[in-house]
Amino acid sequence: MVKHLRVDREEKYEIVEKWFLKDLEMIDGKEADTDNPYFDMHFHKVYKLEAYSCASKYTFARTLNKLNEMYLKKDLKIVNFDDTYLNDDSIWSSNNRDCLVLMRICFYASNLLCLSLCPLS
Repeated sequence: MVKHLRVDREEKYEIVEKWFLKDLEMIDGKEADTDNPYFDMHFHKVYKLEAYSCASKYTFARTLNKLNEMYLKKDLKIVNFDDTYLNDDSIWSSNNRDCLVLMRICFYASNLLCLSLCPLS
């Protein structure tokens, strides 16, 4: 865990705590239905954390999940997260692909508009 400090015009980062991914038992997103940045990380004790935003919370969970798949291949429990946003293969995942998502939504909306304007014979 890193603490961000701003001293005058300088930004500094201080390492407050270190954890090992192998010790992580579960990530609890608290509420999958609401847009909140709070989550818990379960190690030998539970750490209650707040991300910068809900999007950064999901990005952090996706990153931990990918690291786990690449290196540890253990069963990492990720609970109370919306699977649609958690899985990278979803069109809604926003790993710097917000423009792609927006383009697809616009494409589907324009198709619906065109279909609604077509006369039925």
